[in-house]
Amino acid sequence: MKVELTGEAVDGLMRSILLQDYKGLCMDIENLESAKDLPQYKQEDLVANREYKAAMEKLMEYYIGFDWQREL
Repeated sequence: MKVELTGEAVDGLMRSILLQDYKGLCMDIENLESAKDLPQYKQEDLVANREYKAAMEKLMEYYIGFDWQREL
């Protein structure tokens, strides 16, 4: 069986995956921020996740558009 994907279908998949990943990243950041007395490695994770979030927001602008936050 052969399956053909259109450009629109691929764009929709990418949009969905990026939005899902972004929401998960935001939840991880919230969980780390709400925890008390984080071990050093989790503090490093929090810093890295914040940097990753900023980079991911730029990526979302490129793939989804500048109004991507309306889709959250």
